[in-house]
Amino acid sequence: MKIDLHVHSNNSDGTMTVQELIEEAKEKKIDCFALTDHDTVQGIDEYKKLNTDYPMIYGIELSTYLNGKSVHILGYFPNPLPQIEELKSYLEEIKEKREKRIQKILTGLKKYFDLELDYEEVKKNSHGVIARPHIARAIGKKYGYTYEEVFEKFLNDNSPAYVEISRLSTKDGIGLLKRNHAITVLAHPLYLTDEMVNEIISYGIDGIEVYYPDQNRKKYHKIAEKNHLIETGGSDYHGDIHDSEFGIPAVPQESFDLLKERLEK
Repeated sequence: MKIDLHVHSNNSDGTMTVQELIEEAKEKKIDCFALTDHDTVQGIDEYKKLNTDYPMIYGIELSTYLNGKSVHILGYFPNPLPQIEELKSYLEEIKEKREKRIQKILTGLKKYFDLELDYEEVKKNSHGVIARPHIARAIGKKYGYTYEEVFEKFLNDNSPAYVEISRLSTKDGIGLLKRNHAITVLAHPLYLTDEMVNEIISYGIDGIEVYYPDQNRKKYHKIAEKNHLIETGGSDYHGDIHDSEFGIPAVPQESFDLLKERLEK
């Protein structure tokens, strides 16, 4: 089987609908993928409405902070989806805060870089959670910059137009996901220090991404083995805005089976 457990749709910052992702997965002979949109589970409802027999895994990528550093926690849910009302309520709050944040970023882009964008124009290209990639696409369309250039010049974390996003602490984020029936996994640990990874493991996380583009698999496999963590991974596919390729790297069958076993308990 070919399995990808880290995929984004246009419900967050990807470019494809859930249906388009499923069609592409079938084309690329990907047997199963997990939908892990940033801070939203809206795509799960979209999937249910399709009434498809394609076996998509329900997931989320939750934004958190640890010592001022951004940490993403993946959550995987059982199917059928249990009650996750506490999580949904939190996600609604975050959605509202994100919208206000984007408006502030647009004000900053005008002030510091003389880039003028209409909020409603930016928003209409988002189908769920609105984020910086939606601004990047709008700037590219209007001013001719590439996606990478926009982040390099205007939207990086050190930009004067940058506005901090409200997030839970990593410990609280893991707790929220666990209370809402999710198996929790640390996303792309290569972006974190070893000390941070060890601290996150101490919070009782269930797994860690071992199979991720440009990541040292042996290193994180050893960490997973030592701490009895589920090994997951995937492409972090966003459609045509990133270089990642859907289905690469694939997650080994035994890792997928262990995740499924835990989800079915």
